Amino acid sequence: MTDKEKSTRGYFDRMAERWDDVGGTEKLRKRLGPLVEMLNIPRDGIVLDVGTGTGILHPWLLDAVGASGRVLAFDLSSCMLERALIKRSSHNLLCFQADVTAIPLPGQTCDCVVCFAAFPHFHHQLLALQEMARVTRNGGRVLIAHLMSRRQIAKHHHSSPEVAGHCLPPEGEMELLFSKAGLGNITIQDKPGLYFAQGFRISA
Repeated sequence: MTDKEKSTRGYFDRMAERWDDVGGTEKLRKRLGPLVEMLNIPRDGIVLDVGTGTGILHPWLLDAVGASGRVLAFDLSSCMLERALIKRSSHNLLCFQADVTAIPLPGQTCDCVVCFAAFPHFHHQLLALQEMARVTRNGGRVLIAHLMSRRQIAKHHHSSPEVAGHCLPPEGEMELLFSKAGLGNITIQDKPGLYFAQGFRISA
């Protein structure tokens, strides 16, 4: 792990205890349900929540997959995961610590991979997407979502020295990253209050 990666993990470890107070406002929570509905999570499927943090999406993801589905969730920060586990346990929710560049799952495990409000913090974004694509079944989707536009994210992160410069790539670069990761039928929406990028795993 590089010094930059250690610094990022340390930042989120330190922020974990008050993360929900900072980023989990009632106004934000009201927007999460419609966002997850937009993601069109497969019923009874296996969904991977990448960079899950304190598990802010868990209630909506669990509701989307239903009792027969499964939500797998991981984060690099053990402190974030501890908060997620304190808040919620479920027979079909599995949380574990991992690095996005080395996801400890067999290939083609998941029907859908969701990365919410985390992708800018990945220091090796192509490797991250390649791993997300690897664990996605043929025809399944990789989704990157934010409740801010690319510009809003850059401005928001600029106010914190630890994550300043953690940004989403421009649209053309993001499309190229998706393509290099083996993802096709790429769509990207970038507007105030929403960033959404989607690609389908192409059969090898």
